[in-house]
Amino acid sequence: MTTGSRRTTIIVLSICLLISVCLNLFAVGAFVATRWALRPLAAVMLTYPPSVRQDVRQRLVAERDKVRAALFDLREARQQMFAVMRADPLDKEELQRAMADVRVKTTELQALLQEALAASIEQAPASERQKIGPPRLGLWKGL
Repeated sequence: MTTGSRRTTIIVLSICLLISVCLNLFAVGAFVATRWALRPLAAVMLTYPPSVRQDVRQRLVAERDKVRAALFDLREARQQMFAVMRADPLDKEELQRAMADVRVKTTELQALLQEALAASIEQAPASERQKIGPPRLGLWKGL
């Protein structure tokens, strides 16, 4: 093997190695991001003691039809908002209405979840409530 062909081989292998490392880092990052994104409620609930989490879970399961309906309504509102965003020409007033609808549906879902949490906290003894702390998530960690 000549010096020129050896150098070419080294360059090609180096590029292949770099591409492989980049793809692996991308794959790991995507895996971690999707695992985190799929469970935001569970991550937030870690700030509550296990007994409160269990009670909230039971309340939400008991209200599963309401929770599913609220999730469905939010999903539909978001899909409508994105459809309006893609429309040509863009109707600014329609976009504002669609965004307002998403805010309303988000608030409705949040209220439903917070009602279950409030009811669980009301039932929890003071010793359990003393264990509640603020969430330590993402960019706000340590703030």
